[in-house]
Amino acid sequence: MSINKTLKGRATKPAAGFTIIEILIITLIVGIFCAIVTPCWLMFINNQRLKLSLDRAYSAMELAQSNAKRDKISWQASFKEVEENVQVAVHQADIAPAQVPANQWKNLEPQIQIDTAETTVLKVNENNEQRESGTIRRVMFNYRGCPVSRSDHDCTQTSIRAKGTLTLYHPNLRNSQRCIIISTLLGHKRTSKRQSRPNDSNRYCY
Repeated sequence: MSINKTLKGRATKPAAGFTIIEILIITLIVGIFCAIVTPCWLMFINNQRLKLSLDRAYSAMELAQSNAKRDKISWQASFKEVEENVQVAVHQADIAPAQVPANQWKNLEPQIQIDTAETTVLKVNENNEQRESGTIRRVMFNYRGCPVSRSDHDCTQTSIRAKGTLTLYHPNLRNSQRCIIISTLLGHKRTSKRQSRPNDSNRYCY
């Protein structure tokens, strides 16, 4: 008798769990949360990639300048775009980019690109010759650490063309360019980001 009563009590007890309506509501809430958070998270990640890439490019220029003063010969930092990546290599100026071993070219962060409209550092080809059609951007320092346009130039021969700006951006970040500016004839460098108004050269990163 007691067994039958127990079984009857169990049969009438409601089963624990969620109803279809409750599951749909939870799914809707999670979907809305993801729709709000995901773009912000992607923006954060892409901003971090851009910042990290700028830091690496800056470090490459610093290394080239340091090596030039140490070895008393010209060194350079070379930048090129390969598919969707920017690669950088630090090497002696008398070694053409085409001769730099593949393992010395290091990728910046994924999807980071060079803003050609905002970049003014010299263009060269694979043979390190200055060409407007060149696919490589070059920052060269002579034996005293001065930015130069030719490896045999002294600091007194440093020209405005030897200085310049390297500007990077992420295609999914609007108006977020960041740049490295070689601002003095002695090779002083600083970083900046896109400004709200252009300068006299009609460039926004200055």
